[in-house]
Amino acid sequence: MGDKQIAWVQVIPQDHASGDLSKAYDAVKGKDGQVENLYLAMSQTPGAIQPADAHYLALLHNPDNPLPCWLAELVSTYVAILCGSDYAAANHGANFIMYLGDPARGEAILQSLRDGQLEGLGDASTQAALTYTRKLSLHPDQMTEDDVKALRQVGFCDKGISYLIQLVAAFAYWARMINGLGTQLGGTVGLEHVPAKGTGR
Repeated sequence: MGDKQIAWVQVIPQDHASGDLSKAYDAVKGKDGQVENLYLAMSQTPGAIQPADAHYLALLHNPDNPLPCWLAELVSTYVAILCGSDYAAANHGANFIMYLGDPARGEAILQSLRDGQLEGLGDASTQAALTYTRKLSLHPDQMTEDDVKALRQVGFCDKGISYLIQLVAAFAYWARMINGLGTQLGGTVGLEHVPAKGTGR
């Protein structure tokens, strides 16, 4: 890991972990045997590491999720952008571009989101998902049933809507947890780092 700071709180490295923390690290480490900075930064709360990862995997990397992978990653990235989480935006922006399969188009979409522009980024369902994501992220107190109805009108089923809502809520947590701890990016970004028992963040 070197001397580079991982977070603003004390981080317990893998070779010093024991008990519950060692078990948690083993559950989330990558194929290379290394634990991402995201989880290293959580070392003071070892009981939260596995449940948080399991929740993340159940939403974003669940084959039962009816949302296309690229859209799920785009929504996750947009929440990170809105919350100012460079760590999450970098990782999931890379995943979005990978799943989209068009790097130039993908980067243009992400730049538009960073610039606060939602128009012309896709079809009606994509626009609706991004509009919903923005409102729930920034104005959760203003949500109404009409917001759900608007998603149905462009083709979202209630299962897809439920996944969309949970992704937005989950990444609000991740963005705040990452920013609050001051978690720094490690040497890999996106799905380049694939955990042994799941998928990359």
